Amino acid sequence: MLPAEQLELISAAVDGELSATEARAFRRLLDTSPEARALYAKLKADSERIHALPRATPPADLRAKILARVAVATPAPVPASAKPRPRSAPDPVRRNLPSWVPVAVAASVLLCVTAGSFAFFSGQSSPRTAIAKNPWSNALPAVQDTPRVVPSPTATVSQHTRPDPDAVAKVDVSPVPPVPFPRPVVPEAVAVAPEPRPAQHDLIGSRVLPPLPPFDLVQVRVPFLRTVAELDRDDTRQELADELARDPAFRIDLFVRDTARGVEVFQNAARSARLTVFADAVTIDKLKKKQVASVVIYTEGLTASELTALFAKVSAEDMKFTPRVCDALHATPIVRSDELELKQVLGVDVGLFKRAAGATGSGGTGQGGNREKPVSAETIDSVTATLTSPSAKTGDPTAVLLTWQPTHPMIGRTPPATSAELKQYLAKRGPRKPNAVPVVIVIRHAG
Repeated sequence: MLPAEQLELISAAVDGELSATEARAFRRLLDTSPEARALYAKLKADSERIHALPRATPPADLRAKILARVAVATPAPVPASAKPRPRSAPDPVRRNLPSWVPVAVAASVLLCVTAGSFAFFSGQSSPRTAIAKNPWSNALPAVQDTPRVVPSPTATVSQHTRPDPDAVAKVDVSPVPPVPFPRPVVPEAVAVAPEPRPAQHDLIGSRVLPPLPPFDLVQVRVPFLRTVAELDRDDTRQELADELARDPAFRIDLFVRDTARGVEVFQNAARSARLTVFADAVTIDKLKKKQVASVVIYTEGLTASELTALFAKVSAEDMKFTPRVCDALHATPIVRSDELELKQVLGVDVGLFKRAAGATGSGGTGQGGNREKPVSAETIDSVTATLTSPSAKTGDPTAVLLTWQPTHPMIGRTPPATSAELKQYLAKRGPRKPNAVPVVIVIRHAG
């Protein structure tokens, strides 16, 4: 049995009085309740059957007949002249009239209208016409053969006598026929989604990689980079000394605000450290004319601690200038490109990675298989000049200063064969002492 609210919802749906919210609730009810679907189908069919009944117009004399019947059933009032009465006395007709008479009159009128309408509609419609007009008539009960109008028992029925139109007919109201069982409702076809289209994968990937092995602890080496002013501290100098002892050869970039004044600061520090610098005269002249942007100083006669002391003196000399000339110091191990560039500047392969005699490790052979010429292979004049030079007697290390400018090697660079200072340095090089670190010091503009 459906609840009252669902019955009201179905009834409103049959009458077409559902709101948008009620329509959604009604559709959900039909989807979930077979009993509701059956009841809705039955009520909808009954509504269509009622609307399909033919409409008929009542006869024109129906009103006159009803009024005549009312007049016959109501007694006529007594005229006032027939029986005089006092002026203040109530009307005897009204006084003696029972109270149920008006009710009976109204009931008789309603009964007559109902009976006349039913008789007229029954006579106008036949079973065949009803079946043709209403396809649902096959679900109605069969037509009863019992007479619809029963004549009055006091009237005499004859074939030659016409029925009295004023006679009152009694309508036999048959009981309500049983409601037929609802027809099975065919469920509506459920929409089925089409098969999904094949996906076009535009992702390009690779196979699953094997699991990675565990990572090992790698010690990252960061190049030495400090300001020149920090070299007056013991910890910074110790850090530079440790860095220079880790590789056989280094390149040190000294960034300055003015290249000519930076060379002056380095030469003053070299004299304090007893380092003899053979400066190319052409390079010094071009420095004064602002034609050279960077110079190179090569030395292989200082150890890591002596190089640290040299740059500490550079920091001390730089403090004498206001504002300071030197900016930062950057030290990195020598690479192959630096080795080739130095070979072009000096005109010879000095063997940067060659170990000195008596040094730790294998000596005698540099990177790439280069071997330094022995002193015995030099000319007698070079040997004599080397042995009689002041630096050879005192053992002071030597260095050479030339034009660097690797980006424009043919602009402003002195040819090695024309530099007298370079020849003096090569003549006074001598053998490399143990634990000496060859360094390429590039003095360049900080910008």
